[in-house]
Amino acid sequence: MRILFSNMMKLIGKAGVKLQVELAQEIRSAIKSNGGKVTMAAMEQMPLMKSVVYEALRIEPAVPLQYGRAKRDLLIESHDALFEVKEGELLFGYQPFATKDPKIFDRPEEFVGNRFVGDDGERLLKHVLWSNGPETENPTLGNKQSAGRDFVVLVSRLFLVELFRRFDSFDVEVAAAPLGVAVTVTSLNGASF
Repeated sequence: MRILFSNMMKLIGKAGVKLQVELAQEIRSAIKSNGGKVTMAAMEQMPLMKSVVYEALRIEPAVPLQYGRAKRDLLIESHDALFEVKEGELLFGYQPFATKDPKIFDRPEEFVGNRFVGDDGERLLKHVLWSNGPETENPTLGNKQSAGRDFVVLVSRLFLVELFRRFDSFDVEVAAAPLGVAVTVTSLNGASF
């Protein structure tokens, strides 16, 4: 969470006031239409907020390095090659190679807050691999996907909801840190609507 929340603050802060105000409007509107309470139903009515969380996980997965041993012989296919892997061989993956694939994502290096909004955007979720597997698949005992994946998504959504319930926008300064990035909030504009 230390890495993820810092990355989210950095990305949303650098994205600017337009995205931040859109998030505040969407979040407050959904809460208001759900009796003024933050509920799971209200959060499901926040497509931009959900997209921003997935985009943060896509562009900077908190755990970008993955490894494992092949349990059986298998073939791994990329866009233009096929790789034969034998049982017992060690596999290593750097997830940003996949999550920033220019053949899948338009402007792959850029944070695009509304990337996963709408039907076309939701189809891209199968290419978000932050949790050691596609976002559209569920963790199981056999697939090595993070068992805490749904918790991370929920807490990230709640973080944004609580932030934009109280504030319209903010500015940040970003610096390197031993673990992730150091984000300093340089201005904070309270809720005005």
